[in-house]
Amino acid sequence: MSMTMWLMSKPIEPAEIINQLFPNLWVFIAHVIATIILLILLSKWVYNPFRKAMRARRNKIRELIQDAAEKQAKATIDQKEASKLLTTAKVEANSIIVAARTEAEAKRHQVLETAKAEVMQLNEQAHKEIQKEKEQYYDDIRKSIINVAFNAAEQLLSKEINKEKNEKLVEDFIKELE
Repeated sequence: MSMTMWLMSKPIEPAEIINQLFPNLWVFIAHVIATIILLILLSKWVYNPFRKAMRARRNKIRELIQDAAEKQAKATIDQKEASKLLTTAKVEANSIIVAARTEAEAKRHQVLETAKAEVMQLNEQAHKEIQKEKEQYYDDIRKSIINVAFNAAEQLLSKEINKEKNEKLVEDFIKELE
């Protein structure tokens, strides 16, 4: 016969239910005391260390999150500063390039002007030297002509003429021809 049938076959009285649940008062008290001791020991050795570990873990996670947020904020600030520095460096580099180009153009212009001045000076000097050599050449030709004329006149006249008077006469004659 099964238990359910046995329970259904007899009427159950309240005193019997209490006796079946609590068969012995001393055993019940021992069970309650053992349960309390077990709860106290579990609380002391398991629950409290578990709570401490969870609190420490919660605090560690909170610190890590806060540290990560601070590092993220610092990284954002550093990125903005780096961007500003890069922009400033680009502007400065462009201004340096522009200044260098301007300076190079000015130096090129100065070198060209100096070269033109030197060429003009050399050209003038060459013209002066040419003019001087031309005058020297004309003077040499004049003297040669005078000498030739003097020699020719001397041979024709076969007498000695005063050289100074003769040169003066020839120079006067050449001046009249010019």
